[in-house]
Amino acid sequence: MSEDEYCLHVNAREASSLWMILADRTQSENEEDWVKYIPIFSRIIECWSRLGFVRLFQGAELPVYLSGEEVDVGGVPGLLGKSDSWAYGGNPRWAVCVVLGDRDLVELEDGMCT
Repeated sequence: MSEDEYCLHVNAREASSLWMILADRTQSENEEDWVKYIPIFSRIIECWSRLGFVRLFQGAELPVYLSGEEVDVGGVPGLLGKSDSWAYGGNPRWAVCVVLGDRDLVELEDGMCT
């Protein structure tokens, strides 16, 4: 598992908002440092979502995974393409979080997301 995949896995276990993944990976609070990781995590999240390893939720109340609605797999790319989805406080009345999916990551094999 790559460092980026491990970071996503840890954050999904904690039902983190997308911006938290970027902050953890960069060890920075500066959103300018996060930008280069958005395409990397978008690609991993899209693949893992499609394969059932993670799920995304969006909503207005925390915790989002309990109060919000699950994002359909087909809607994941569009949601990840919105800059507000990744921004800290991008929209104070809306957040996106990632949680573990129904499949266990021990099933993840090299090359599944390439």
